[in-house]
Amino acid sequence: MAEDIVFSGEVAVITGAGGGLGRAYARILGQRGCRIVVNDVGRPHGEDVPVAQSVVDELQAKGIEAVADDHNAITDGGAIIETALDAFGAVDIVINNAGIGAGSPIGPNSVDEWRETIDATLQTSIAVTGAAWPHLIERGGGRIVMTGSPAMFGAATTIPYSATKSSMYGFTRSVAAAGRRHGIVANNVMPSALTRLTQSLPPGPMAQLFADHYPPEDVASFVTWLCHRSCTVSGESFSVGGGRAARVVLSENRGVLVDDQAPESWAAHVDELMSLDEVVFPLSMNDEVTWQAHTLGKSVPAELTPGGPLDWNRKPRP
Repeated sequence: MAEDIVFSGEVAVITGAGGGLGRAYARILGQRGCRIVVNDVGRPHGEDVPVAQSVVDELQAKGIEAVADDHNAITDGGAIIETALDAFGAVDIVINNAGIGAGSPIGPNSVDEWRETIDATLQTSIAVTGAAWPHLIERGGGRIVMTGSPAMFGAATTIPYSATKSSMYGFTRSVAAAGRRHGIVANNVMPSALTRLTQSLPPGPMAQLFADHYPPEDVASFVTWLCHRSCTVSGESFSVGGGRAARVVLSENRGVLVDDQAPESWAAHVDELMSLDEVVFPLSMNDEVTWQAHTLGKSVPAELTPGGPLDWNRKPRP
């Protein structure tokens, strides 16, 4: 039987925690023994109390240690971490939950429009993770959670959001690889949940689907496991929602070799090129490049494949 998921005063920094998923994370982690830094820049229209402070008031009423932070994660990632250090003297868990949705289709989008989305998702994650990094190393390790999206699979009406959320896959794998020797575990969740973002969807079947079947608490329970010291899974992405979680991986097929490098040669092999009968799962840049060399019949130094060569249809290495 799995051990109980409880914490012993670990400090969790959660960006975008003034509502939706972030608030759900703060609640369950606090209830399970974490001390919480609730970061959010939001302030409800016509109200004096920032949303971060409202969540902190709710947590403190339940006996949970928590502080509010209203620094902008895009420009002040270091200040958010300083709030944690000033209040609790440590950082153990970082949940990069801040972000915005952008509903732009393809077209002559302005650079500023795209930049806003990139900054709110990717830049915030880079800034806060980078600021926390030396403190996690000093603690002998920690847990980092990124926030991707099912939009990674494509979203024609919200292309900046889809593109930016897709970047979380590679960012997470790279952070996990860098953190491995320090005991830092990093994973990426792609949540389906009723949040401030999905509540803004136009009325219709998709909005109703979120309202009926995807409470944020279902994602929060999974993220709580990812944040616990017993979770050693790292570098992975998970589609999570409604009480279900699934590992998401990138794969490639056997590939096609042609003797004649004319464009017509590739056109003649489109069925093989598109086949998914045999697939392999590269888990790093080295995996990909050395596998290419292997399929070309080139010699690959053993030190470049410490886990052994990739095999068709084999499970990815953990």
